[in-house]
Amino acid sequence: MLVDGAWNFRPAGAYGSFVIWLLAMALAQEPAELSTVGDSIEESIRIRRQGDLEGARSLLVALEPRVDDAQRGWYLYQRGICEELLWRPAEAEALYRLVLEGGGDTVVDARFRLALVLEDQGRGTEALEQVLELARARGFEEGDEVTIDLQRGSVEIATGRTRRGVRHIQDALARVEGGDTHRYMRAKGRYMLAKALLDTADARDMGSREQQGVRVLKSRTTEMMAAESQIIALIALEEPEWILASLLRYGDSYLRLADDLAAAPAPRRLNAAQASIYLGAMGVRADKVRAKARYAYDQGIQLAIRLGFESPKVAELNARLDRMGR
Repeated sequence: MLVDGAWNFRPAGAYGSFVIWLLAMALAQEPAELSTVGDSIEESIRIRRQGDLEGARSLLVALEPRVDDAQRGWYLYQRGICEELLWRPAEAEALYRLVLEGGGDTVVDARFRLALVLEDQGRGTEALEQVLELARARGFEEGDEVTIDLQRGSVEIATGRTRRGVRHIQDALARVEGGDTHRYMRAKGRYMLAKALLDTADARDMGSREQQGVRVLKSRTTEMMAAESQIIALIALEEPEWILASLLRYGDSYLRLADDLAAAPAPRRLNAAQASIYLGAMGVRADKVRAKARYAYDQGIQLAIRLGFESPKVAELNARLDRMGR
């Protein structure tokens, strides 16, 4: 089963560290039988899902000397998840690769999450190779096929195979839309659809001619509105990681549009006085668009504060507002 409940939620939560210390001390002092090791791994999963990622990781690290070959794949996989959710993709990658080398029942799950952390590191081509390896396998449940297709489409968009990626995501979303499953991956898929639209909008050059600028502005506005629809659907899925990512990306597009509006030249047919009025009006319009970017960034930060959600995206949102002078 590739989907692990609230599987990628990266909260700031705190589980009692004293309890973790007691568990670690007990493992260090008493020879662990197989059932004790298995119970301890399950306890680390419970702690992780409650929000204490460092606590879960500490427990697993203390447990390592007691893990035998039969449980090593499952153990390494759980270690990898903790590193991944603590935003340490390189460490998670190394652990997932050890699972693949060892073989066993956890290989499929480890390969999927390896694709995620490769993508996190900007290594989209390698991530796609792992996803295609999964896609070539047989015997998946329908729910897992949807998960794989959503990840495949996301990596395809990230590696420039946009049309194919959009199709894979849309097809996968259609199979689960209206249900309550796959919330994290559906949110990621929606984010990637929005990103594809915003990338297209951002790439449109306003040009130097008035008519061209009007046409481009209309196209950019249409694409940004379509992206906004994807983001609204994404927000309804209540996955903080992708809400923050979408607000950051959406704000960036507004900021770019504001800069392009401010830099647009006055039509050549205008005299100096008319050109001054025109440029002043465009400056006002650019300021209004820039305010939308500021609002998107601020909403992301406020959401993270309310949820106690830790993410590198929060630092990026703050950096954007700092550059804008808050």
